[in-house]
Amino acid sequence: MQSKTVILKSILIYEGLSSGHSFRGKIKHVHKGGVRVIQLKDFEENYTIIGNNCVLVDSEKIKAKNHLKEGDILFTSKGANNFAVPYKEIDRIPTIASSALFVLKIDENLANPDFIAWYINQSKAQNYFKSNESGTYTTSINKTVLEETPIELPSLEKQAKIAKIAQLQNRNLIISNQLIELNKKLTTTQLINSL
Repeated sequence: MQSKTVILKSILIYEGLSSGHSFRGKIKHVHKGGVRVIQLKDFEENYTIIGNNCVLVDSEKIKAKNHLKEGDILFTSKGANNFAVPYKEIDRIPTIASSALFVLKIDENLANPDFIAWYINQSKAQNYFKSNESGTYTTSINKTVLEETPIELPSLEKQAKIAKIAQLQNRNLIISNQLIELNKKLTTTQLINSL
């Protein structure tokens, strides 16, 4: 099957694009908070994974409808880095996105969320964002621009294969970066010990 070009909103579920939860003021960590909050600062490894140091907040202030589900995509709409990261549930703690992020809910009968996140991070989509961003000092991608993002969509089978290869490539890059850091530390330690 040949790839077809669609716009992002055509592969979202009903009301499948929303802003993350809006907090009044700074998000404050609550030691025994019941809800994890993902913020821009929690993205690691060149916006490919979500880190483990997310803030916890009081669960009473958060509606369950805002909880992320496996397969949701988090999109960084503000600033120069407009990337997508698929949400992966790591434990039973309910998790939400902060308002600096858009949450995309893909119709999985039409598209693979991991593939869509990967595609959004590629040059075609990134060039589309650069040519449609708003703002001068701090740029952003608005909801309409994101909804209208053109996506080249192959078969679901091919999407799954591409997503798996991309996931393995990201894992390889993370391990390579860790090895480089360990090598630096080892070399530095050996040089210092040689003094």
